[in-house]
Amino acid sequence: MICEDARLLIGAEPCATSGELAEHLQNCHACAEFQLEMVALEANIRRALEEPPGVARRQRRVLAQPRWALAASVLLALVATLVVWALRTEGTLAHEVVAHVVAEPQSWSGTDAVPEAALTQVLSKSGWILDAGPYSVVYARSCWFRGHYVPHLVVRSPHSLATVLILRDVTVDKRQSFHEDGLSGVIVPSAHGSIAVLAASGAELDDVAEHVRVALRLQSPAG
Repeated sequence: MICEDARLLIGAEPCATSGELAEHLQNCHACAEFQLEMVALEANIRRALEEPPGVARRQRRVLAQPRWALAASVLLALVATLVVWALRTEGTLAHEVVAHVVAEPQSWSGTDAVPEAALTQVLSKSGWILDAGPYSVVYARSCWFRGHYVPHLVVRSPHSLATVLILRDVTVDKRQSFHEDGLSGVIVPSAHGSIAVLAASGAELDDVAEHVRVALRLQSPAG
């Protein structure tokens, strides 16, 4: 289960306790914290909607009068939840990208360029062609990410190694930058989806992303 699916389940049912979700929450502090926030929000909404027993008639009358205000407060709470979700979506994508890269530490150990035939095979599995560029590709693998196979590449730049994930089915509106688990990264829009680039240093991230964006193109329907 990925963070996006987990948070959709939590948003629909904050107290959800499926085995798959529980396993995810044990290993994801951010989603566990999100569930606590949603459970607290649901409890607050329930308290607002339920009239406390033993309230004096005068107090009940005061509570009953501004029903529009109560409805407005509930609506504001729901809007706030959606805003929190929207603000965290970008962070969730970055977290998933970092988690995927960290899970393949062997990707950073390559020294020799990947044979052209092997690189072509990895790219074609997702329908891509990568024209020759200034960087040598030292690692290439087709990886399962958010329900699709995506090319996971490591390129050697003049000063360091950089990891590239070509996300054909993930769109972003603008450039995103992040720093997590000792890695700096950017996610940039492309003509078809987006491109994520990560490295131990953030000095060349945008250069690598731009070179990949320019060199990348879709295969023709004929293959």
